[in-house]
Amino acid sequence: MFLATLDYESFFHAVMATIPSSILILDERLAVLSVNNNFLEKSRGVLSSTLGRRLHEIFPAAFQDTALDHQIRDVIATGRTLHRQRMTYRAPGVSLRTYSYSICPLQLQRSRRGAILVMDDVTDLLQLGEEVRRMQLHLASVVESAGDLIVSTDPQGAIMTWNTAAEKSTGYTHVDVRNSKLADHIEEPLNQDVEACYRRIAEIDDRRSVEWPMRCRNGESIPVSWRLSRMTDDTGKVTGVVVVGRNLVEQRAMEAQIHQGEKLAALGMVIGGIAHEIRNPLGVSSAAAQLMKGRIATPVLLGECIDKVIGGIDRASLVVESLLRFARPGPISETTKINVLDMLKNALMFASGEAAAGTAIEWKLPFITDSLYAEGVQNLLELVIINFVLNAFQAMPSGGRLTIAVGREGAEIIIEISDTGPGIPEAHVSKIFDPFFTTRSDSRRSGLGLSVSHSIVRQHGGSVTVRSSPHDEE
Repeated sequence: MFLATLDYESFFHAVMATIPSSILILDERLAVLSVNNNFLEKSRGVLSSTLGRRLHEIFPAAFQDTALDHQIRDVIATGRTLHRQRMTYRAPGVSLRTYSYSICPLQLQRSRRGAILVMDDVTDLLQLGEEVRRMQLHLASVVESAGDLIVSTDPQGAIMTWNTAAEKSTGYTHVDVRNSKLADHIEEPLNQDVEACYRRIAEIDDRRSVEWPMRCRNGESIPVSWRLSRMTDDTGKVTGVVVVGRNLVEQRAMEAQIHQGEKLAALGMVIGGIAHEIRNPLGVSSAAAQLMKGRIATPVLLGECIDKVIGGIDRASLVVESLLRFARPGPISETTKINVLDMLKNALMFASGEAAAGTAIEWKLPFITDSLYAEGVQNLLELVIINFVLNAFQAMPSGGRLTIAVGREGAEIIIEISDTGPGIPEAHVSKIFDPFFTTRSDSRRSGLGLSVSHSIVRQHGGSVTVRSSPHDEE
């Protein structure tokens, strides 16, 4: 019923008016039979002066660059449609425009034939496409020029793109790896971490980096630090993953060089420290031996010299043993019962000789009514006290007071050593037990004393605690 009552002419004009393309209906002579409003607006013409005119009279500039009239005549003659051709067209007062056009054959009244010319202004679209193309080339150039490995994958981890840095680092080309899983190029067992990461790709934290070593074509493995970032569509669905990797080979080589330099520097400090620690007892032993060489007649002096030689050798042996224990710490197995007060007296007596001449340093040993005993190696524990006392003396170059307190808490013996020096800067407190750390300008001090002492205390199952109030003297 609707088709029977349809006003075809009104329908035709409505369609012509709403189509956004420019439409011309031409007869065999290429005279204009009908045009739509879009064409009139584009050409700045009016309907009365356009109908009946020949095609070259409407836009003559088109015939300078195209064979549009021949193409229309061919379509009318053959009845074959011509699709998606392109021409440039300049209407009066309008800049050069580019049009895409198609020509369709049309059967007119009284067996006449004609054609429909449909044109679309694609100038802006082409310009946009050119800008997009330039941007794509720019982005591609950035990716290819980047020093980092840049890989894109689908949400399941299949490789889609693989930049030049990835090719140079691994030896695999883009063709070699395309559609393979990224996890297949990661060393075991960390490739399982890659697969697990892709299984929860929607939850991935793109701010976190992970280190996955990568297999190369030559069979070697390179350390790579990776960071994954999701690509999502407008709905938030993950459409792919960008994986950026930093080749750590050069960084690790540089770190190895720095570490080697630090080890050499540390070795020099160790040698200096050993030389200092052993030189003193050996010097005493040498002086005593020279006196003995003079055939000492006094038995008492001879006995003292012999004791000095033996003590110096024992002292040097103790230093070597302590350094070995620091280098290869292990549990103390052979211990004896030690009188703590006697141990403190012996250590203080030995350390007092290190105090600067003429320096007014007072020290106070604790008054203990009950004997305190501990299990351990007396020589090693004496070395701990000696090192702590020496550090206290060095902190008071202008004089001061050294106080030693001792007591028992449960099964533990607590020994506290304090001085009235300027204290330890807060930034240094956490470092004083580090091997080779020292703030002393004296080249004889290697910074091993406290680290060795800390190691000995730990071997005895104890601990060391430091409290300091910098620049707060009593």
